[in-house]
Amino acid sequence: MSYYQNRNTGSMEPPPLSNKLRLYHVDMNPYGHRVQLILEAKRVQYEVYKLDPLRLPEWFKAKNPRLKIPVLEIPTESGDKFLFESVVICDYLDEKYTRRPLHSRDPFVKAQDRLLIERFNELIKGTLECFDTNFAFGGEQILQTVDILEKELASRGTNYFGGDTPGMLDYMIWPWVERLYLLRCINQAKFEQKRAVFPNFADWGDQMQLDPAVKKLSHAPMEYLEYYKNARTNSLEFYV
Repeated sequence: MSYYQNRNTGSMEPPPLSNKLRLYHVDMNPYGHRVQLILEAKRVQYEVYKLDPLRLPEWFKAKNPRLKIPVLEIPTESGDKFLFESVVICDYLDEKYTRRPLHSRDPFVKAQDRLLIERFNELIKGTLECFDTNFAFGGEQILQTVDILEKELASRGTNYFGGDTPGMLDYMIWPWVERLYLLRCINQAKFEQKRAVFPNFADWGDQMQLDPAVKKLSHAPMEYLEYYKNARTNSLEFYV
């Protein structure tokens, strides 16, 4: 079972690690959410140090001059090491912790999944723009990307992109899909209409919500709606 600990944001640097990983994370950050999903799916021992992206401690800036969040701190014999970029962190975790491999062992499928993750960047960009302005539903970038994923699920003929259980691609895109559910709070009828247009994607989303790692880290749509209403736009530059 993963070890999860919250720490207060402050100027005091945390102690060196011993037998667990440490994730430096910002509340409601989808990139950190992505890393936590992999940690939970792998059942890795870890703790979370919460940060305010607008008030980063000096010791953190010294270790992370690019000011990237999330950051994974890893204990080694030569001292604690740091990994940046959520995609890199997740790949490292899958290679380091062999329990329940999340990447496909088929090189072609793995490459195809990589391409889909890159394509999903369009959805990431679209959702941030959408939620940061007027929550307009139906942005072309979002619909185009969901259509690609809908067709990919249909062609694979599986419950998840990873097959019978969620794989790396499923977890990598889930944080943004979970946030899309806030649109249900804005226009329920329109949201249900879109579900009917993308039945495979809608079913996939329903099944993902039953996954233990997803359930443990989930937030309700209304929580996301309130967060994006109140979020300061200049904090988004710290997401990676």
